[in-house]
Amino acid sequence: MNEEKAYWYEKYRAPSFKKPVYDLWLDKYDDILKTSINSPIIDLGCGFGNDTLYLHERGYEVISCDFSKEALEKVESFIEKPVTKLLDMREDLPFESASAKIVVADLSLHYFSWSETKNIINEIKRVLSTDGFLLARVNSVNDINYGAGQGTVVEENYYCVNGRFKRFFDKAHLEELFAQWEIAYLNEHELNRYKNSKVLWEIVAGK
Repeated sequence: MNEEKAYWYEKYRAPSFKKPVYDLWLDKYDDILKTSINSPIIDLGCGFGNDTLYLHERGYEVISCDFSKEALEKVESFIEKPVTKLLDMREDLPFESASAKIVVADLSLHYFSWSETKNIINEIKRVLSTDGFLLARVNSVNDINYGAGQGTVVEENYYCVNGRFKRFFDKAHLEELFAQWEIAYLNEHELNRYKNSKVLWEIVAGK
């Protein structure tokens, strides 16, 4: 078990009987979410299931995906009969082409090399229907409370700390990453759900 898997194993295996606490970042995309009322939304890298819970409570079907089975077990502990899928985003996504209207990737796309990140974005685009959307949040280069500029530089804005890898984005790199998409929204925000404030980019991109 490498350092990355060991970290998430310990994080998700800790006993907890509480539902996750989510923020309301998806509220303003209600019109987009409603386009998927009759088809499952893919929660890619669901982690503790914050967004899965948000969507489930509003009547959406969700496919909760993560590379940690412990994370998916957490989701199963507070949602009755959830649809979960164990996957590694560095591999081809196990979904048919043009099969989803919405993919949510909340704080899950910033752990990879640049080439891996581009491949993941291309896979998401393949999975989305022609009128589909990706709703995502990623680390900002200004996220100094959570590692920006810290550790060993692997690539530009990509660092390794104690065997764990984390990427931080600026606007230019996001525009490059989504150059073949229709960017409907791109803005930097401050998230106050954690102990310290977190700076992130929020992006909505259409296929």
